[in-house]
Amino acid sequence: MTKQQNLDGGAAVVRWLKAADVDHVFSVSGGPINPVYRACAELDLPLVHARHEAAACFMAEAASRVNGKAGAVVVTLGPGATNTVTPALVSTLAGTPLIIIAAQAPTHTFERGAGMSYDPLPILSSVTKWSARVLDADRISEYLDIAWRKMWAGRPGPVFLEIPADIMAAPLSGSPASLSRSAPPAPARPAPSAGDAARLAEELSQARRPLLLLGEEIFWTGGAGWRAVIEKHHLPFATLRLARGIVDEHHPLFMGPGYSPCNATLRKALQEADRVFLIGHHFEFDLEFGDKLGAETRVIQIASDPELLNRNRRADLAIAAAPANVVQLFEAAPEAPVERQWVDGLLAGWREEWQGQLGADAEDGGLHPIAAIDAVTDAAPAETIYVSSHGNVDFWADARLRLNAPGRYLRAGQSGALGAEVPYGAGAAFAAPGAPVIVFVGDGGVGFHVTEIDTAERYGKPFIIVVLDDELWGAIALPQEASYGAMYEMDLPRRDWAKVAEGLGGKGYICRNREEIDHAVKDALASGKPAIIQVSVRSVISPYMEYIS
Repeated sequence: MTKQQNLDGGAAVVRWLKAADVDHVFSVSGGPINPVYRACAELDLPLVHARHEAAACFMAEAASRVNGKAGAVVVTLGPGATNTVTPALVSTLAGTPLIIIAAQAPTHTFERGAGMSYDPLPILSSVTKWSARVLDADRISEYLDIAWRKMWAGRPGPVFLEIPADIMAAPLSGSPASLSRSAPPAPARPAPSAGDAARLAEELSQARRPLLLLGEEIFWTGGAGWRAVIEKHHLPFATLRLARGIVDEHHPLFMGPGYSPCNATLRKALQEADRVFLIGHHFEFDLEFGDKLGAETRVIQIASDPELLNRNRRADLAIAAAPANVVQLFEAAPEAPVERQWVDGLLAGWREEWQGQLGADAEDGGLHPIAAIDAVTDAAPAETIYVSSHGNVDFWADARLRLNAPGRYLRAGQSGALGAEVPYGAGAAFAAPGAPVIVFVGDGGVGFHVTEIDTAERYGKPFIIVVLDDELWGAIALPQEASYGAMYEMDLPRRDWAKVAEGLGGKGYICRNREEIDHAVKDALASGKPAIIQVSVRSVISPYMEYIS
């Protein structure tokens, strides 16, 4: 039990995080945050010490994408705080709940040029939903409550709280308000009005060529019931971002990821559908901002956050409600008069497109990227969590993977940030102990945070990094060559990433064919160690890059 003299600002932080059901505190060493470290040990909140603050943030955000809880990271002042900016941006654009707590120099040194002292609030305010500074230890829990409400309001996102070193170490008064002893309130889940319910039923009753798009908010509010809705109304469906796997994507009515640039069948469906039911999402880049919808297509959009409704494309029916509170209206409505022939044609088109993704291997033995991805997924267990980001490799994986449950595909592509892949793998391993985790990354992206293999090894959280190595910054180089007939400083000489993994305490494999990949995946999973599997692949432009270029 915590001793009375240990009840300081750090204890207030940790008690609040425990009450909020945070599973881990991710961090990187810093003297001003020692009170948090001590409180984590005394109050039994697991502390994970990463190699870089950005990686720690990515791990916390990845855990959130797997378990549906808020992620938490505590970092030191100055560059420790500014290193969280890119992950905060990723979290903002992805809509994931993330609590970032940073130290600051003691208040008596403000404006005196203290070592490492810098005011990060202006920059963090631009990439988070809310940011603030606490100047009273007894108000830390109060400020965290504010942060919690801001974080979950509307679309989730990151929040930032700065606590000076003397405030973090200051003893608490012992008043009830200074310590959080109960969970903060759950976020509100708005329900549709009776009028909205009637209008939704009317739209369903006229839907002959409907398309159902399941979006990221469903991950946070719950996906129960959508499979029954799909089957009752014979709805072709696509899943977006955090909604990947909400309904098993091996379902016969699945028509690929809700990602237009890598799904030609989806682009066709958006043109031909008479009604698009957009659930828990808005028309952003993945859906080409709604610009490619058919002239006669009606849009029915449902989302909790009113700011997302009618964004980029005005909806014919916009309902401010949580998807979990609307699914029963779909279930209760009479069966939609769907043109089965149109639906079956779409599904056949997607199956043909999916089968056609596999191209030829290189004459020198390099596998086509799809061949390597298929070899990995064929060897992996059904419950595997997959990770990708925003390189040419990831664009191949996006349309190839089929997820069978939520929280099993983590992709940082909303921001276009490379570097999240490796810490995402580690974060997923912390959030889902025992679940296999496989990261797909190119020979460019792997270099950002490869040292986090050491973090995973120290904490006994194994995951596999599959480096698809074409010796190129492929996502940029291949369009360069197509546009200009040349590449400019795009080469990446082959490095032995397998030895890097071994040097960091993990396992390393070099694979040249499907059989070697199969063996490496199974051996790595059995080893209980983090691992890199390096595979030579062809430089082939992905459908995504070809389309947007």
